[in-house]
Amino acid sequence: MHPHPDDPRPSDPPFLFVILLAARKAGDRMLESLAREWLAELGIRIAFTTRKHLPAGSKGVAHVG
Repeated sequence: MHPHPDDPRPSDPPFLFVILLAARKAGDRMLESLAREWLAELGIRIAFTTRKHLPAGSKGVAHVG
């Protein structure tokens, strides 16, 4: 995806993922939603899970797809 030169949205997946994590940790639902939308535009969907749903010995990432 090649963004339009006037498009201010970030398009670097690692940067967007960090934005998503920071927004989630800070409780900023609007920024979290934007980061999810921007990642979805790149074909990336992130799903978090709670600790009680993780397999034993898991490091915390259940599915990234």
